[in-house]
Amino acid sequence: MKKHKKNNKDIYLIDNHTSIKNKKLTKKSKIKNFFDRISSGIILIILLAISLYFGGPILFIVTMIVSLLGLIELYSVINISKTSLGIIGYILSLFYYFSLYKANSDIILMFLIVSLLILLIFYVVSFPKYKIEKISKTLFGIIYVVIMTSFIYLIREQGIHGKYFVWLIFIASWGSDTFAYITGLLFGKHKLSKKLSPKKTIEGFIGGILGAILLGILYTYIMFNKISPEIDYRALRVGLACGFGSIISTFGDLTASAIKREFNIKDYGDIIPGHGGVLDRFDSVIFTAPVLYFVLNI
Repeated sequence: MKKHKKNNKDIYLIDNHTSIKNKKLTKKSKIKNFFDRISSGIILIILLAISLYFGGPILFIVTMIVSLLGLIELYSVINISKTSLGIIGYILSLFYYFSLYKANSDIILMFLIVSLLILLIFYVVSFPKYKIEKISKTLFGIIYVVIMTSFIYLIREQGIHGKYFVWLIFIASWGSDTFAYITGLLFGKHKLSKKLSPKKTIEGFIGGILGAILLGILYTYIMFNKISPEIDYRALRVGLACGFGSIISTFGDLTASAIKREFNIKDYGDIIPGHGGVLDRFDSVIFTAPVLYFVLNI
């Protein structure tokens, strides 16, 4: 058979054609990911709005599901999801929510002590199968994901004002994140954390805080004017609470990024198209919810 040698021009044309084809595929992938992100984001917001509006059992169930899904993702990352420790963590989490529904936030301290005792007893009984590091990670997951997320429900169920205050969690986290993104895009020059999140800037961080304060004040004027004549004072307090929540939410985002960097993963999961896992979407909310709970009470 006669072999035909490809000249440099043929090779260039083939490479150029492959490059153009890959660029088209990448562009289509980005467009698809964008629309997936938008559509799943809209659905998520609608479901969240319905559960926050009605509160009670509906929000309780939604918060519990979000917590358990987040815990499964975290346990999968730290390799204890399908172990005896992981199962104990899930059972303890269900017990926590059952106790929370029957009681209130006062149950948390007792639950933590009981959980620690159960895990340490299991550590002794199963020794030397599990190291103390695994025991610590199991309890860490329960505190970090399950308990901290449950403060969404706890704020919502706080008296007659709870149905208004609960929205401040998302104003301080997702709202400030939007302002931070826009500010960083327009004015961002100085990196906030190169190792954990190269896209975050100091300018965006400041813009997020100011945006959260502004949103908090506007929200108060719109929603709280029927509650108290001291609207100016109340609006300022709520705005500052949102600003503080914005600062904390950034560290929540960076904490989730740090865990992902440590275990060399891009996302915690793929349950939410275009967003990743539950922890990818609720990382900042997890930090903001308990902080705002205590700030609003103070």
